[in-house]
Amino acid sequence: MRRRSEPAAACAVATLAMLATGCQTAPPGSNALADVRDPIAALAVDTLASELKVPQDRISIVSVAAVDWPDSSVGCPKPGMAYLTVITPGHKVLLRVDDRTYAVHEAKGQAFVCQQPSLAAEAAADRSRTQDRLMLTARVDLARRLGVPVPEIQAAGATPKTFEDASLGCPKAGMQYAQVLTEGWVLSLRHGNRDFTYHADAHHVIPCPDIASE
Repeated sequence: MRRRSEPAAACAVATLAMLATGCQTAPPGSNALADVRDPIAALAVDTLASELKVPQDRISIVSVAAVDWPDSSVGCPKPGMAYLTVITPGHKVLLRVDDRTYAVHEAKGQAFVCQQPSLAAEAAADRSRTQDRLMLTARVDLARRLGVPVPEIQAAGATPKTFEDASLGCPKAGMQYAQVLTEGWVLSLRHGNRDFTYHADAHHVIPCPDIASE
């Protein structure tokens, strides 16, 4: 019999993890810590938190599904590797961190983050496009502040950074900010012999420190 995980507060965890009538996976966007009584979900959350080195409360459970993996690769084959063609019961858990979704595959009580090369390349391309868009926004903003043409503003570099809150490391007096870790970038720009720094997340770009025109 295929094994399935049962959500917290809906199904008791049996020794053999048998399917209980009416059990469903955790609803999208549910917080991981609210579902830790589901042993498969808890294992997946712990695995992803260790992989990404992020707190567990940043991880949301999208779904938990029972799967019969067709071979010993557990659904995540690597190029050039050979695998036993044997049905392997397990689970596929989808988890979300910020705006990214990760797949954790499980079998026989062992779990790992499955990152297919194509998916990893697509994610890297998305990050690169976002970074390019933010850099252009920063160049346009700096050109406006200095009163110069945009082509005179040079992009000097971009460094990924996790900010401690939504202020992006540049809080303004009298303003309140959400106290959540925020993934973003530190952007370096140059005009003539002057260097400028902008902080950005996926949606906002701000000069840090503020810029006074000459």
